Amino acid sequence: MLTWASRVLCSLTVVILSLRHESFAQTDARSKAPFLAQGRGKISGRVIAAGKYQNPKPLPVFKNRAFCGTRVPNETLLVGRNGGLRNAVVTLHPIDRSATARPLPVALDNKRCAFAPHVQVAIIGSELLLKNSDPILHTVHARMGNETLFNVGLPTWRQVTKQLERIGVIRIDCDVLHTWMSAVIVVTDTPYFAVTDQNGNFVMEQLPPGRYGAETWHEKLGTKTIGVAVDGNKGVSLDVVYAMNGKY
Repeated sequence: MLTWASRVLCSLTVVILSLRHESFAQTDARSKAPFLAQGRGKISGRVIAAGKYQNPKPLPVFKNRAFCGTRVPNETLLVGRNGGLRNAVVTLHPIDRSATARPLPVALDNKRCAFAPHVQVAIIGSELLLKNSDPILHTVHARMGNETLFNVGLPTWRQVTKQLERIGVIRIDCDVLHTWMSAVIVVTDTPYFAVTDQNGNFVMEQLPPGRYGAETWHEKLGTKTIGVAVDGNKGVSLDVVYAMNGKY
């Protein structure tokens, strides 16, 4: 039989072991990654679709119509006021030095028969939480190029976490005959990024001064690159134009 002193010792041992386990969890490679020092530079601008443009037609729904309806919006090419292009990803890559960024958690939800958000950016090594706010079954089939990274079934009660281990563009579909559903995650190694709003606007602040390669990416219109210099004492304006020819 354990004495009172033995019981106290066992309790203390359990507490110490629990604290040690917490400490090990906090000292993994991802939590050691340092933030890049912040500066005072700022870049603001717009991504613009110039030329002939037609709004994409809504996408037909083939399954779960009682909940989803018969058509859903097409989010793959959205142009707002004065040609502002929504959901374009802008990333800055320092040319004259290296950049290090700490992974941060991101999430992808299923809401009203659509992935939310449709486009987002994640730092390599980040954990992606997959969840389903709809009362119907969805899947998250993630591909990079032709390679499947993961394919997860998500009934409404299930949540799954996946680590994003490769730089590149991840395209996501739903495999349970929800053919209209799609999303994109751009995985990068730079801490300097933005996604344009409904009018094509973006802002990046607290940038260290120096030279950067600015890359703009859109899921339908492709990639554009340009060099830009950031001064710590004044803002920089950057506009990126995609020429539209009406075929999209």
